[in-house]
Amino acid sequence: MKTEIYNAADEEYVVLRAKNALQTDPYAAKAWMITAKTLYPNNFTVHFEAYKMEKEAKNVKEAAKCFSYLLENFQEEKFWKEVETVIAALRSENDANDVVNQFLCDMFRHISTDVQHKLLLLTADRCEDAIEHCKLLLLLLQRFPMTIPSHGPRLVDTLLSAEKHSHANNQPVNIYRKLLICDLVPLLASENVSCELSSKLLFKLLHKGTEYYLCYIYNKTNIKDTETKIDKPWQRLFDLLEIIGKHLGWETYLTNFKNNWSKENYWQKILTFCQTHKILSVDDHVHMKQLLYCSTIFFLYCLDDYKSSLSPDASPGQVQTSFVLIEAFTDTSLSNPSLEPKSKRRRTDSESSTPIITVDKNENKNIANNFLMASNCWDLLHSSEIFTREYIKLHNHLKLDSILEDYLIDYALYKKCYDEAVAQLQPPSGIPDLTLSRHIRLANLFYLKKSYGNCFEHILAAVQLLNSGNLGSLSTQLVIGGNQRHLHYLPLTLNGVLQFCVKLLIRCIKEKFQHTLIYNDLVIGNLLVLIQLDWPLEEDFLPFLMNQIQQRGSFSYMLFQKNCRTCGQNGVVV
Repeated sequence: MKTEIYNAADEEYVVLRAKNALQTDPYAAKAWMITAKTLYPNNFTVHFEAYKMEKEAKNVKEAAKCFSYLLENFQEEKFWKEVETVIAALRSENDANDVVNQFLCDMFRHISTDVQHKLLLLTADRCEDAIEHCKLLLLLLQRFPMTIPSHGPRLVDTLLSAEKHSHANNQPVNIYRKLLICDLVPLLASENVSCELSSKLLFKLLHKGTEYYLCYIYNKTNIKDTETKIDKPWQRLFDLLEIIGKHLGWETYLTNFKNNWSKENYWQKILTFCQTHKILSVDDHVHMKQLLYCSTIFFLYCLDDYKSSLSPDASPGQVQTSFVLIEAFTDTSLSNPSLEPKSKRRRTDSESSTPIITVDKNENKNIANNFLMASNCWDLLHSSEIFTREYIKLHNHLKLDSILEDYLIDYALYKKCYDEAVAQLQPPSGIPDLTLSRHIRLANLFYLKKSYGNCFEHILAAVQLLNSGNLGSLSTQLVIGGNQRHLHYLPLTLNGVLQFCVKLLIRCIKEKFQHTLIYNDLVIGNLLVLIQLDWPLEEDFLPFLMNQIQQRGSFSYMLFQKNCRTCGQNGVVV
């Protein structure tokens, strides 16, 4: 060590004496270092070693002074490595377990605000990586909100351009979009910050943000990149709508999704907004834009709730059960407890066209409620020619086709548009269809269209796809009283699907032969078997079948046959 000291240059000699004294006499070490800094004020090595000594001694204030001096006077690469360490510590400031990081964060807080600002800005300018550059500018804006008006719009342009020229341009969920929508846009709405953005840019941000959150919500199981993971995407989308609406001067009561809001209350707000501004009858471009975006985002939220309720999470130890909307059956001879007695209610013109929607269990009533709320929104979005045209533009921009596909099939069934529903359910040419729910829907629709042959084909396909792992139970709601249309959410269980398919078959056979007297033994035998599944619900049909057998004078059904050695006959003859 002595040889090293004797051979050192003058400034190195003083630094080495300070470092050697540090182990035994901290005060002597400090004196040597003060001497070194005084003698060599422009020597980087001296000042960097002084900083390191204060850092190792955990002297926050002194380390901050040394760091500030280095930043103001030197640009050596060795120092910028230390700057990167400080920046990394600031990004993980909440990690209380990392002692070194906490020291660096404390040191940063003891640096003057001017130096802090300069540090972040210089570091961002030096950074060649686009993502890191944007992250550093974000850190600058978070630490110094007063810089948002000057640096905020520039960072918006930088992120938009970086995404456009990156390989992630075709995938909305990417790191550039996350930094822009989740991190930067909320900063632009900070209190006491005035940031001027054009209307065109604001709508672009709203489009980008809505697309980002929707893509995240509907594809979150496929998102592997931890950097793009977020919490509460719907609330973030609502916050984005509120921020953009504030900049555009929209009425706040329609962009506020806080304070324990509910779908029912928000729907009433939408109706009030429509009545107040008469948007659907007057070409009010400003208010129409607000209604368009608010109602579209609300509709998509209701739609997500609806989709989730169709496949609710199973209780521990239970099998998950999904539901599919079908048009079920009515029987005028049965009472309908869901309706008031005729003497107590007024019959409306739309009574027979507005369907009753049923579920088997009260706990699943939210499925129907979610569907009806989404349908209210959908009707509003198509309530006038002008509004529909504006919605279609937004729909295409957000690429909503895949999100709405299943819902629009249910909506077509709800509106009795059977041909439209069938067209949407048909798989692309050459692609096999192995979906149980699709076969059930098509069987149902072809029955309603009285295409009994096609109905039978899809019944057969559905039965072959049944899974015995989810037995379920027979429904008590497939047939209700009254003469209104009846829609039902059918559980995709073995018993539930089998019961529905059997009822379809019974009605196919009954309706196919109701205008003829061609009831052969096979038809009668099949019906006798089918009506037993949920007996006695179909018992009213039994006397008719017995009458047919009596008129024919005999009845033989091959599926009942068995070997009969005593009589030498194969079969059962009535």
